[in-house]
Amino acid sequence: MTHSGAFIPVSVFIICFNEERVIEASLRALSRFQEILVVDSGSTDRTVDIVEGLSRDGLPVRLIHHDWTGFGAQKQFALEQCSLEWAFNVDADEIAEPTLVDAIAKNVASPGENAGFSVERRHWVPGYGYAHPWVKHDRIVRLVRRAKSYYDTKQTIHESLRVDGATGRVAGGYLLHASIIAPALEFEKQNSYTSLKASERSARGRRTSPSKMLTAPIGYFVKFYLLKRYFLCGWGGFAMAAGAASYAYQTEYKSWRAGLDPR
Repeated sequence: MTHSGAFIPVSVFIICFNEERVIEASLRALSRFQEILVVDSGSTDRTVDIVEGLSRDGLPVRLIHHDWTGFGAQKQFALEQCSLEWAFNVDADEIAEPTLVDAIAKNVASPGENAGFSVERRHWVPGYGYAHPWVKHDRIVRLVRRAKSYYDTKQTIHESLRVDGATGRVAGGYLLHASIIAPALEFEKQNSYTSLKASERSARGRRTSPSKMLTAPIGYFVKFYLLKRYFLCGWGGFAMAAGAASYAYQTEYKSWRAGLDPR
């Protein structure tokens, strides 16, 4: 693998565990960046072999092992390993479009007063493909000045970058969320993530009420299907909204049960 032209002066960081299915496509899409850090927490599949192979082929990637400490703490560790002024977080199942990479290069060259930038993420919808252009895609802060950003290490799930300063918007291109997995694994992940979310709530002293087991799922379905316009993606969009409702119900149910029986 060779690269022509100057590298973009950005450190990309990725945390991963058993991502052999997606990690190569994700890393190849990042080949224009000067530094790529992959923090692996002990993969037992071919993930490590794939990353090491890409490094031998010339991709500027460095593999680091770090035992799992929770999403927030793991990403904070990865952020701290970055050596450049700007850092860009990508998940192992996300692919940066070339247009997005071009836009990031322009933003870090002329950032103004911004300490961070949000990017637009476009989800894969089962039975449809990447979500309809008119869907209200996620906009999340992923590109930051390393010295002015951090993760809350107490966030065990749904971690987010905190930025000390103004944030702008990267205009152009998508971060494609290529989460194409079997239904059994999808439900397994949902069960794991909702358990983490409920445990985090309990640790922070947050409680729920039985009524939220009704209102939260309805609210999430309406949010995804109507307000975010996933109805434009046919039955796949309905499935996405129903999955969000299921996630909300499981979280509220587990939080409610924890209040009844903290064991």
